[in-house]
Amino acid sequence: MASVTRQRPGAASLLVSLGIGAAQLEGAAPLNAQQFAVPANARTIILDATNAYRAEHDLPAVRLSPNASKVARDYAGYLARTDKTGHRADGRSARDRLKAHGMDVCHVWENWHKSWTSQERATVEEAMEKAMNFWKRSPGHARSMRSRSYEIGIGVIGWKHKRRWVYTEVQIFMDRSCLKKRPKEKSAIPERIVP
Repeated sequence: MASVTRQRPGAASLLVSLGIGAAQLEGAAPLNAQQFAVPANARTIILDATNAYRAEHDLPAVRLSPNASKVARDYAGYLARTDKTGHRADGRSARDRLKAHGMDVCHVWENWHKSWTSQERATVEEAMEKAMNFWKRSPGHARSMRSRSYEIGIGVIGWKHKRRWVYTEVQIFMDRSCLKKRPKEKSAIPERIVP
């Protein structure tokens, strides 16, 4: 005698029957969005402009942290991919995201910015200048750039959403001077360049 087993529908068929596409799930890119390559010098433009701003306020330069830059780049990617905004768009703080990557900090400050053009894509220089001008004019963001930080993580991602060319930039400023034993970072993490 043959036995008959009823199989439950898989998650994919259940979502389809509910009218939900996989791209609508949390963290997934909309079907009409696509990442575009951002030149590696975008980070350098932001770092140089940030340190120039700090010099104008008699503050020491911040040095680029490869590990914090990965965290910043990942968060910029999340904001760009999902078209969300905010410091806690993924449900975590900058401190939480750093901690998840094994980084302890005494103090942390975060800036994020999103800009877009609808006809032609802005140059990386135009987009980074737009972010820096916004941060300088915003009292809270300017305070972050003038913080007692010594290290910075910088992430820049580009996405095309329908007809909008979107740049998302994230700065994470860190002070780890209170830590008894500050871990040394490994070699720099290269920018992901997507064709």
